[in-house]
Amino acid sequence: MDYGYLHLDWRELANRLSREHRIDELFQQLMLILNGDVEEAFAQFDNLSEEFRQQLGFDADEFERRLREEKIISGQPGDRKLTARGNQQIRAGALEKVFGKLRAGGIGDHPLPQPGALGEPNGAARPWQSGDASEDIAYTDSWLNHLRGGRAELHHDDLVTRERDATTGAATVMLIDVSHSMTLYGEDRITPAKQVALAYAELLQRRFPRDTLNILLFGDDVREVTVADLPGISNGPFHTNTCEALRRAIEILIKKHQPNKRVVMITDGKPTALLRGVGNNRQLMVNSSYGLDPEIVTATLNQAARFPRLRIDLTVFMVASDPYLERFVARLTEVSRGRAFRADLGSLGEQVLRQMFGNGNR
Repeated sequence: MDYGYLHLDWRELANRLSREHRIDELFQQLMLILNGDVEEAFAQFDNLSEEFRQQLGFDADEFERRLREEKIISGQPGDRKLTARGNQQIRAGALEKVFGKLRAGGIGDHPLPQPGALGEPNGAARPWQSGDASEDIAYTDSWLNHLRGGRAELHHDDLVTRERDATTGAATVMLIDVSHSMTLYGEDRITPAKQVALAYAELLQRRFPRDTLNILLFGDDVREVTVADLPGISNGPFHTNTCEALRRAIEILIKKHQPNKRVVMITDGKPTALLRGVGNNRQLMVNSSYGLDPEIVTATLNQAARFPRLRIDLTVFMVASDPYLERFVARLTEVSRGRAFRADLGSLGEQVLRQMFGNGNR
């Protein structure tokens, strides 16, 4: 899955971001669009005419020095690569772009309706109980109780504890369609999908560290990638094997211990591929003809029907308005008891994060 397509007006992008003094963002966008290829990014900078560079006020050599000083890139010309810090900055940039800056706050979790030990203080108080953490004791209120009681020494009956909302973790599998149509007819759908995954990963790391995230790319087959791989992923001349994507997601989630399990799918096409057989003898069946193939659809829906029994939540974001995709997804969400949204590429990230995390400030 190492094929890529490029649809970008370099001059328009560079001009706009430079006018707004957002050259760092330009580099981050190039990393997403160029699949993390630092050498290709600098080749694009070099291809700009001298006059155009002067108009932008952009000096590639000076910019490269800054990237090196900030430890965003490493390696000599010809072998320049993103560092771990560079990858993190791309994730942070994606999160800020699609969801705005997060409000200041501590580590978060997903709330439950009863009090517990791991969540945020909710403003309520109660008498101390054995097992309560010492950091949750409201010392001022406890001392006042002691004074009111007139005891010579502080007693455990004087102690007051701040209540916290109970929290729980979630295990998420993100499925990203990498079929050929994710860059088709001049429309780039794979870059917004990558940006969503990067922002999602960064949000989990900052606010929901008890959550887990697995990322699967699905085309003819399915492969798992790490968060560090995300800037470099691309789509290729593949079909859409939604059935295998759902099966692999289930395979991952049934091994997770988090009580909340969910699958987030970003796709632009109906299912057109299916792996038949067992183990190493499986053969790829493809049917890209007009309409929906009954065998492929049935096999895919059979996987989706396992979701309610396994208590897995499915959310599908459609980044195209194909009527066959919409018809299939309607049946998919019916049997899985999931949800589906038609997503606009310009606000895909915001739509995904808002649906999965509410207002993002838990």
